[in-house]
Amino acid sequence: MAFSIPFTHKSILVSVRINTCCRFYGKNALRRRPVRVLNVPQDNLTVIREETFSPKLRLTSEKTEDTSVDFSRSKDGLLIPPYEKLQKNDSRFTKTLTMLKNRKFRERNEKMLLEGKRLINDAIDAGIELETIYFSREKELAEIKFKFQDNVEILKVLYKTLQQWSNLTTCPGIMGVFKRPTTEKLHILSEPVIPVTVICDNIRDPGNLGAIIRNSATAGCEHILLTKGCVDPWEHKVLRTGCGGHFRIPIINNIEWTHISNYISKRSTIFIADNSGDIIESSNSPEFINYDEAPDENDGEVEVKRYATINEFNQPISIDETYNDPAELEKYKELDFPCYLYSSIKFPKENIVLYVGGETLGVDERAIKLACDYGGKKVKIPLENNMESLNSSFAMTIILYEIKRQLKEQYVLK
Repeated sequence: MAFSIPFTHKSILVSVRINTCCRFYGKNALRRRPVRVLNVPQDNLTVIREETFSPKLRLTSEKTEDTSVDFSRSKDGLLIPPYEKLQKNDSRFTKTLTMLKNRKFRERNEKMLLEGKRLINDAIDAGIELETIYFSREKELAEIKFKFQDNVEILKVLYKTLQQWSNLTTCPGIMGVFKRPTTEKLHILSEPVIPVTVICDNIRDPGNLGAIIRNSATAGCEHILLTKGCVDPWEHKVLRTGCGGHFRIPIINNIEWTHISNYISKRSTIFIADNSGDIIESSNSPEFINYDEAPDENDGEVEVKRYATINEFNQPISIDETYNDPAELEKYKELDFPCYLYSSIKFPKENIVLYVGGETLGVDERAIKLACDYGGKKVKIPLENNMESLNSSFAMTIILYEIKRQLKEQYVLK
C-alpha cells in the first residue's frame, strides 16, 4: 500500500505536466516571440520591378501616363486618383443630376452626362473635356483613363444613390459630366471620307437618332444637320445609342428651315430618302442618272424672299422666308416629284446632301422645296412582303454605303 501511493502521485504529476504543455503549445498558439523590425536606410531598399505585378495591374498603371493626376495604390492594389467621399447630407450629386436632366440647362451650360466606363473612356480618347466623375466602387474608377485631364472633380457616391438616378436598367456604377464639344472642335477631330451632309428632320425617337449619328460617323460623312423638332442629340438615350459617334462628326442642332441654306453649298445636290413614291425607270441605263454631266438647274435667277442678318455669333446669315410661306409650300404638297431606285443613280463626286425624315410624318414639303431649289431627286429602297416603310437609320445607311461604293470604284476616296 505504501509502495503504490507514490506511483499514483507521480502519475498525476505527469498528467498535469502533459496537460499544461498542451495548453501552452496548442495548434493556434504563438510559438515564438515577435522580432523587432529595425529601420532600414532608403539607399538599401530594393525596387520591385513592374513585371512582378499582375498583367491587370500593369494595364492600370499604363493609364497614368501623360496625366497630371497623382495616383495612389488602393488596398486591392489598384491605381486610383484621389477622390472625395460624399456624405449622406451632401446634395451636390442630386442637384447636378437634376439640372442635367433638363434640356434647357444642358444647352445653356453646354454639359452632357455619360454613363459607363466604355463611353466615358471613348469621350476622353476623343479629347472631350471631363469635369466631374461620380463612382461607387474603386474598381470602376481604376479603369478610367485620366489622360490630359486637369481639374477633374472625383466624388464617391453610394451605389444605391447612383442606381436611383441611372437611366439604365443595370447601373454601371460610374457617371461622368463632360463639357459638350463645339462644332469647331469636332471639325478637327472628324475625318470625313465621303462628301455627304445628312439632314435629319422630325427624328423624335432617341434610338433612331443615335443610330443615324453612329452610322453617319462610321460611313465618314462630313456633317449632320438637325432641324427644329428633332430629339436632343445630347440626351442620354441618344448618346448611349450613338456609341461614341457624337465625338467624331460635327452635329449642328436646332436649325430653322429658313436658315438651312447657310449650312449647305450652293452647288449641292439634294437626295430625299422616301418610300412613298413609285420608282421611275431611268432611260439613261446603263449610265443611269449622271449628275456630273447634268446641266446646272440653278443658273437661272429666281426672285425669292431672302435677306441677310447676323446670328448670335455675329456671323452673317441669309434667311429665306419662302420656307415659312403657306402659299408657297402649298405648291409642293401635291407635286409629283420623281423618285428613283437608289442603285440607279450615279451620285456626284462632291456636295451630296441626304435628307432623312421621320417615319411617322414622312417627308416635309419644305424638303421637297429644298430639293427643287437645288436640283435633287427622291431615292427609294425597294421593300418586300408588303412592308410600307423602313427604319430611317437603316434606309440612310444603305444609301450612304451605295454612295461610298460608287466613289470607291471611281478612286475618289482617300
